[in-house]
Amino acid sequence: MLKKYILIAIVAAAGLWSCNEDSLDASITVDSNFQSGAGGENGWIPGYAGYAATADSSQLDTVAATALLPRGLDTTQYGFRILSRYSKGNMFSYIKKRVTGFKPNKPYEMTLQVDLATKYTASAVVDKVTFKSGVSTKEPLTTKLTSGVYAFNLDKGSGTQVGKDVLLSGSIASTNLDTRYYTLLRYSNDGQPITVTANGNGELWFYAGTDSDYKDTTIFYFDRIIARFKEL
Repeated sequence: MLKKYILIAIVAAAGLWSCNEDSLDASITVDSNFQSGAGGENGWIPGYAGYAATADSSQLDTVAATALLPRGLDTTQYGFRILSRYSKGNMFSYIKKRVTGFKPNKPYEMTLQVDLATKYTASAVVDKVTFKSGVSTKEPLTTKLTSGVYAFNLDKGSGTQVGKDVLLSGSIASTNLDTRYYTLLRYSNDGQPITVTANGNGELWFYAGTDSDYKDTTIFYFDRIIARFKEL
């Protein structure tokens, strides 16, 4: 009998979770913590924009993959590690994710939280790099312009300036004065939920990244990204 009760409990819990996909429950939570190790991107895809099509390896360097968190954080846990360098100008380094299961063209009240690991305290870096994150009904893309520059297709703004497609933004300054160790910054709009409307396919796209005019290498880790929705 004990096994039967355990099975009933499991089925009931699974039923509550699946309610996020239908009309029985108007709440949806998307929680990405990247804890599956290598290959544990949770559907997030990296991208880069702002660099010239003619940039070579002496000017441009990019690496994106899940990795164990660095010293200063829990080194047994994983995050999404983003390395970037563009010596000729501004570059936007980001990750994006498509979320489905919403009702087409239906409005939702949303809160978003992004945990970013940083080690930068020197103003030479901090003053030239801005964290930005947003949500859109269309896919965030890197597109090649006629000028030969790969540009971001959403309005993120330039440098420290914030565009209309940015929901969360802020400084990447570490609170740890020892730059050998990372600290975790949390960006959230929990106090001010916003209304978003899913597209005709019942989808929303998320992105989070760093807008950098720093000409040398920067490395950041996305530790966790959580979006919560309530159907209106």
